[in-house]
Amino acid sequence: MTDADIRLNILIFAQRGLLFAAPPSLRAMTCGWSGTNVRVRFVFDGPISEDDEESARMVGTEIVAGFPSPWTLTEEIVQLDHPGDLRSDALPLWVYARKETTTEGLPIY
Repeated sequence: MTDADIRLNILIFAQRGLLFAAPPSLRAMTCGWSGTNVRVRFVFDGPISEDDEESARMVGTEIVAGFPSPWTLTEEIVQLDHPGDLRSDALPLWVYARKETTTEGLPIY
């Protein structure tokens, strides 16, 4: 599988997983991969509820289910309240970013 194939699969499976699952408190989701391990990072605004965490894990499961064995998944679910910089610790592949602006009206991602 080429890097382009992996990137495309991650984006497709992540978008499918996010449908009807992204809570309003989700600020961003980024992804990456190394070898046969997919990494996903979910960034939430405010305390992360059990429902939020379960939704994030379901999205991660949707992604890794689209890859054959021996692919694995590493998930990171963090709280970074607005207006914290979403770029800090972001993975290279942006899947989702909530519309936000800084007080100066500039995008923060």
